[in-house]
Amino acid sequence: MKFNWGTGAFLLFGGFVIFMLGLVFYASQQKNDLVTEDYYEKELEFKDVLVKQELTEKLTEQLQIEVKAKALTLSFPKEVGHNISGKLFLFKPSNINDDKEISFTTDNSFKKVDLSGFSTGMYKLKVNWNAGEKEYYNEVEIVIE
Repeated sequence: MKFNWGTGAFLLFGGFVIFMLGLVFYASQQKNDLVTEDYYEKELEFKDVLVKQELTEKLTEQLQIEVKAKALTLSFPKEVGHNISGKLFLFKPSNINDDKEISFTTDNSFKKVDLSGFSTGMYKLKVNWNAGEKEYYNEVEIVIE
């Protein structure tokens, strides 16, 4: 068999087709989790989050968040009072199955949460909390080791 320009063009085109089919198959096997199932409803609530963040920024003392030894410690500002309640949402971008939502109430300025049941890695912590009739919101990235 002679190798001429027709054979070369056929091999080049055939290789390209095989490469593209492999790429399509590989892309179809990838997982594409949504951030949240009810994305559009959450987007409509975003204006409320901005109002809560603005109120939070006006505080003279901010919420202190610390992660040590598989425990999350929240130190709330003293100026808001002691009866604090809310929700913690730990969002792990790499795996939707590791997302957790925790409701809490505290009658002092501190809340400690056990993280021993969580997988290691980076989480986005969203704290939606209220003291009295005012609602506040904090969002920070934490790493659980």
